[in-house]
Amino acid sequence: APYSPSECCFHYVKGALRLANLKDCYSTSRECFFPAIVFKTKNGTKVCANPEEPWVQRAVGKLQKRKELRA
Repeated sequence: APYSPSECCFHYVKGALRLANLKDCYSTSRECFFPAIVFKTKNGTKVCANPEEPWVQRAVGKLQKRKELRA
């Protein structure tokens, strides 16, 4: 596959997102200047969040559990 620049975040969402609106999440590349978790919402929007925030860590954990239940 041809090299494509990785997706990076340059700012974080302010305030917590509702878990009910979130569909998926992934981490940005280590090459990015700002580490981030990208949340995909049910309407297709991508939102950058600070991985240090407690709500982000909780949401990632819940989304991973949800994935395991479907597997």
